[in-house]
Amino acid sequence: MINTVFLGGLTVLLLTALIWGIKTLPSERWQMIAAVPTTKTSDSEWQGINLTFYGFFSATANIFGIALMIVLASSVGTPLIAAAALIAVMMLICVPASRVVAAVVEGKGNTFTIAGAAFVAALVLPPAVWALQQILRVWFDTSIYVLPLLAAASICYALSESIGRLACLSFGCCYGLPLRSASPRLARLFRHHHLIFHGDTKKAAYASGLAEEPLVPVQPITSIVFALAGLIGLAAFLDGRFRLAAIVPVVATWGWRAVSETLRADFRGSSRISAYQVMALFGVSYLVLVLCLIPGEGPLPNLATGLRQVASTLVVVVLQTSWVLLFLYYGRSRVTASTVSFHVVQGRI
Repeated sequence: MINTVFLGGLTVLLLTALIWGIKTLPSERWQMIAAVPTTKTSDSEWQGINLTFYGFFSATANIFGIALMIVLASSVGTPLIAAAALIAVMMLICVPASRVVAAVVEGKGNTFTIAGAAFVAALVLPPAVWALQQILRVWFDTSIYVLPLLAAASICYALSESIGRLACLSFGCCYGLPLRSASPRLARLFRHHHLIFHGDTKKAAYASGLAEEPLVPVQPITSIVFALAGLIGLAAFLDGRFRLAAIVPVVATWGWRAVSETLRADFRGSSRISAYQVMALFGVSYLVLVLCLIPGEGPLPNLATGLRQVASTLVVVVLQTSWVLLFLYYGRSRVTASTVSFHVVQGRI
């Protein structure tokens, strides 16, 4: 019963958030969450640093994925310290990689690429989980199960990335082709279901001049595909079918990543086949091969155990602190600025 309630509740919550975000976030109002004054430039004006909804949704997506990973890993008997160590190592690798890969591929030092970070994680995670299993077995006489942990990571990536696309809708990045330059068939397909960004500070506007332009809705499709793949994987995981739970999100997310590159208008490198398509095709091939070779051992998940673990005081405090740090890392805009002024409301003195 608890599995059904958890899966159903998560489905409703996720789809509600996506529907709201797809309808709301492309508007100009939903790019900046705050402007913090830093340097006074005149008697009444300050130069400000912009904090963005991109950072809010990116941090939220990351923390949601970490929390769900703790739940799923704990549900199959993984000690909390082992799950925390694995998550910490992956975050220390992937958070910087989101900027480094963008700098290498796109030549831009002030942007992020979740696809690049995910590719690094895909390469590192299987050997990292295997190494952790060996260390725990030899040094601590404790067993963990590799396939269930990889399945949990696959599910968490799909679902957290689904939320993460809301960040792109807010900032106007990762945008699709304008319908006027798309093929006639593609233009007809999205004639009534396109995406329009409003405001000159959206990336689609300042990078490609596509403000108020009907675009192929790449971000909404990505969110929906990733959400459905993650939820299907979660249902299989809770039923103990770990190989299926891992492979479905991997094939869906990386397969769509390769396809969606052909629908995007933002700069993805100078080659005809983008580096991200190469990463996606290599990533899905590598991961499916690994997942097919790993033994399918693992206990039936006990979701109640996982939920108790993630609700502990220590875990909640660490998650809250991590959210703040990630928000400041991803949310401090480096490509926009603001001018802030203050005045006294005379009628309220």
